[in-house]
Amino acid sequence: MATVRQIAREAGVSIGTVSRALNKRSGVGEETRRRILAIAQELSYFPPKHSPLFTSVTHLGLLVRPLREDMQANPFFADVYYGVEQTCRASHVNLSLSSFDVVDGRIRSLPPLVNDERLSGIILVGALLQEIVAAVVASAQLPIVLVDNYLPQCPWDAVMIDNIHGARLSTELLVSRGHRHIAFISGPDHPSIVERRVGYVEVMRQHNLTPFIITMPELGSAEGEMAVVQVLAQAPETTAIVGSNDMQTIGALKKLQELGYKVPDDISLVGFDDITIAPLTTPPITTIHVDRLALGRIAVQLLLGRIQNPDRPAIKSVVGVSLVERASVSSPRMHDLVISVSGGQNVSTYSHVA
Repeated sequence: MATVRQIAREAGVSIGTVSRALNKRSGVGEETRRRILAIAQELSYFPPKHSPLFTSVTHLGLLVRPLREDMQANPFFADVYYGVEQTCRASHVNLSLSSFDVVDGRIRSLPPLVNDERLSGIILVGALLQEIVAAVVASAQLPIVLVDNYLPQCPWDAVMIDNIHGARLSTELLVSRGHRHIAFISGPDHPSIVERRVGYVEVMRQHNLTPFIITMPELGSAEGEMAVVQVLAQAPETTAIVGSNDMQTIGALKKLQELGYKVPDDISLVGFDDITIAPLTTPPITTIHVDRLALGRIAVQLLLGRIQNPDRPAIKSVVGVSLVERASVSSPRMHDLVISVSGGQNVSTYSHVA
C-alpha cells in the first residue's frame, strides 16, 4: 500500500505539501498539485475514508539520545518519556522509540525509525546539535517537535522549561538566607544549562555579588563531585552551591560529606529538576520542580497539532517551575575548616563571616 511519504519522495516535495494537495488546501501551485495527484493515482494511494489526510494518525516516533545515557545517568528523561507514552495511549496512537547510535560523542548514523513509513511525526528529546536535527528532518520528511532543546532561529516546534526563572528562584533563596559567596556548577552548553547559568548570574549581579562558575563537561553525579573539589580549592569562602541539575547536586552532597562537611550547616546546596531521588538523600535536597510529564504531554499535543496544520508558525511552549524547599539550605555561619583532598593534602584553610 502506498504511503504519503512515498508520494512526497516521488514528487520531490515535503509531506506537508502532499497533505495540502490531497486535501485541496491553498499554498500549493497548480502544476505541483497536478503532479502530486497523478503520482498518488499511479501509486494507488487511498486516504482514510471520510477523513482528511492527517486526521488518522496511527504512529508517532520518539527519538532520544542513548537510552543508557539518558535514563540511568539522568532520571529526568524517564518521566518525559512516560509523559509522551501516556498521551499517545490516551490519543490511541502507537509510539515507536529509538535512540541515536553514538560513539565517542558523535552520531554514526540515523536510526531506522527515521524512515519508518508508518510514522506521521517524530519527537526529539534532549540536547541535539542543529545539524543533527536538520538531518533527521531531511531524512524523515516529517513534522518534528523538540523537547528540552531550542536552537537559534528555530524553525521547529519546541517544549522548554522556564530555566531562567528557576535559577533565579534558587539563587534568590540563598541570597535571602544571607549567603554572599554562592558558586554555580555549570555543564555543557545545552540551551537549558545556558539559561540556568544566566538566571544565576542575573541574581548575583542584581545583589552586587560576584558570580563564581565551575564548568563541567557533563551533568552527572561524578561531575558534581569533581566540581566541589574545584570550588573548595578555588573559592574556599563559598557557603552555598547551585547545581545545574539534581544529579550534579547529589554528587556535590556526596563529596562534601566525604570531606567532613555538614550540609547545610557548612555549605548549602540547591538542585534543579526535582527528580525522584531528590527527597531521598540525607539531607533531602532543595530544588526546582519541573513537571516532566507535562513536557512529554505537551510535545505530543504540539506534534498532533503540527500534523493537522503544517503551515502554522513555529511554537515554543515554556513549562513553568516552582521552588521546593527541603533541608539542604540554611543560613551561613562562621566556621573554620581545613579542606583535605586525596592523600590528605591540605588545599586551603579559610574562615568567613556571613
